[in-house]
Amino acid sequence: MKTKLAILASIVAAALVLSSYQSGSAVQYEPDDEYITKVKVEPYKGKQDLWVYIVKVCAEDKSLRVVEVILKSDMAEIHEGVNKSIPKGKCSFYGAVMKAKDGGTLGAELVEDHEARDKISQLKSEIPNLSKQQLKTAMEEYRHWTFLLGPIK
Repeated sequence: MKTKLAILASIVAAALVLSSYQSGSAVQYEPDDEYITKVKVEPYKGKQDLWVYIVKVCAEDKSLRVVEVILKSDMAEIHEGVNKSIPKGKCSFYGAVMKAKDGGTLGAELVEDHEARDKISQLKSEIPNLSKQQLKTAMEEYRHWTFLLGPIK
């Protein structure tokens, strides 16, 4: 009886230890963007709540004008200003060491040139109807997009 109890305790302890470890290859994802593929998602060695996260952006069906790649998790968001053209058939890689409680929460978003320009146009049209606080926020966002795009002609 004592042996069976010791074996059962060992199995429970092993199950608890293994359930807290999450292998990068075992993490399941939903695609966040049709042009983005997750290349590497694994715990950062020796650090809790840190993950190595690398994505690949491929221009499969058309050339892409990428303004920004946003890497997200349940704890952080990193905006990588890119302002780069990716020719059709080519790829670019982006990544960071991200804070995340769970590697399954890591995701990415791609902001293309036309989306940033649409956002700037929308902000310009909303300016007359904004309160002072809303105007401050809108101007910060406007500066963000115009900085990433460069001079708008």
